[in-house]
Amino acid sequence: MKDINLKYIENHYIEFNDVIKTANIAADKLYWLIEVKLVPEPSYIVKSEITISSSLNDSHLIMTDKKYFHPKVLDLIKMNADNSNPEKFKSEFKENLLSNLKNHAYNTFAYGNVFDENQNVDNVKTENALEEEWNYFCKGVYGICTLQNNENAIINKEVTIKRILNFIEKKSTSLTNDEKIELQELNAEFNKSTSLFAPYQRESSSRGKYLDKLLREFSLDNLIKDYD
Repeated sequence: MKDINLKYIENHYIEFNDVIKTANIAADKLYWLIEVKLVPEPSYIVKSEITISSSLNDSHLIMTDKKYFHPKVLDLIKMNADNSNPEKFKSEFKENLLSNLKNHAYNTFAYGNVFDENQNVDNVKTENALEEEWNYFCKGVYGICTLQNNENAIINKEVTIKRILNFIEKKSTSLTNDEKIELQELNAEFNKSTSLFAPYQRESSSRGKYLDKLLREFSLDNLIKDYD
């Protein structure tokens, strides 16, 4: 029986060889796109050891690793295969993050609130936050954490998890009806942009540490999103 983590990864991600075959590019081209940060690194790497043995009392060890990418990689390859200006791609990515942040109805929850009382952006705090998000994106982190692996999903996840933390801080010992409705709305919002994470990661992820735990605390286990 296949390990549940391998099953999750194989069902939700694309292995390196399948990426280059589907995108119709050479392996060296994909490595280059990753190196210049036009495409994120793989989100998961699965390493395996296979031992071949025989009745001659001999053995042979084979070591392999498979790299798995979020499916969004195919769109990024199509968009950036002939891009000779990686810095422009980075700049546009961060501009999109900022635009999504500014337009989000609950933007004051994000990044410790980067807005003043007049909704003006603190440029230094914002730049630091967006640069960090860019680095996470390039490392393949948001291919793990988010469903869409794009600027909109990144901002939605940041805002919603901070709203959940705020809810945890101010909630009653026994949920009021209004709080129950709010928690259900937060759960639905979180599920729009955030992945399930591989089973081995679930407990330590933002989903496991905060949302799953919160739903169990108030006997709302039926709302906990499960694996297929």
